[in-house]
Amino acid sequence: MQEITLQEAQAMLREYLRSRSDIGVGNAIRAAILEPPNPFETASPRKPQRWFVVLLIILCALLGTFAYFNLWN
Repeated sequence: MQEITLQEAQAMLREYLRSRSDIGVGNAIRAAILEPPNPFETASPRKPQRWFVVLLIILCALLGTFAYFNLWN
């Protein structure tokens, strides 16, 4: 049985994860925020989901209200 050093194991794990483009934190975030991809039109851009757009609008409104009442008055 061949022993593997820690650096070799880390390099093998990094190479394995780089070869798997279907897993990862970035893909999980994109899957949660964006609409599911269209399998028939792979080049078409994915739109954000409605809940995410509404959340961004609410957060921008809250930030604008906070900035207006605390910084400009």
